[in-house]
Amino acid sequence: MVGPITVQKPGKLPPDFEEFVSDSGGHGFIMVSFGSYVESVLDEDKLNMLATAFGKLRQKVLWRLKDYIPPFLSPNIKVVNWLPQNDLLAHKDIKAFVSHVGYNSLYESAYHGVPVVAVPLFADQFPNAKIAEEFGLGIAVDHETVDAQQLTETIERVVNEPRYKTDAMRISRLMKDSPRTPLEKTGDWMEYVLRHGGAQHLRAQVFNIPWYQYYLLDVMAFLVAIVTLVVMVIRLTCRCLCRVCCRSSSNKTKKE
Repeated sequence: MVGPITVQKPGKLPPDFEEFVSDSGGHGFIMVSFGSYVESVLDEDKLNMLATAFGKLRQKVLWRLKDYIPPFLSPNIKVVNWLPQNDLLAHKDIKAFVSHVGYNSLYESAYHGVPVVAVPLFADQFPNAKIAEEFGLGIAVDHETVDAQQLTETIERVVNEPRYKTDAMRISRLMKDSPRTPLEKTGDWMEYVLRHGGAQHLRAQVFNIPWYQYYLLDVMAFLVAIVTLVVMVIRLTCRCLCRVCCRSSSNKTKKE
């Protein structure tokens, strides 16, 4: 484990972004991004619902969105087709990250200590959302059932309840407390493997066992043999008992 290799030192925000997030009246801002394939999962009705929910917030909202743009957007919402995500997550005024919680987004938000409102859409995002909840990083919602009011209340809860920020900052400190950055660690291990001819001593032993052991066929064969033997012993025992009983009954009949 090396950590989030996409994390970099924060840079200066473009002037239009800096102006927008700084003019928040002390309420800060919220970043929204659902990845590259959001339009294939969220239809126009869902995007309109999201726009309604974001419009009820006191914070400014930076929303990464392409193709369909809701026709009604509150003044606190700025829709763009690209976000400097790493730089925004490191900004002092960010309050929460509404995200699909793909691995990069989850790790980057944790690294920068930003609470999340997880809106998983498919694949690995659902277990990632559970991880975020288990570690106190935020709250997960179901995009198929949540409505605008519920989403607004969830975002406000993550922003206003200190425990989410506290847990996020605790995990951030754990991730940052290292003499080498995640990307530097990755480079170190790649060079280590190259220096030692593939580092076979670090190779997982699962790659060194026969295929029938890899698929546990030997274990299954042993268990099948044991079960078969037990069944045979039981059958033989039952046959012997039946024969003894039959002989006893036959001898008794002859004597009578």
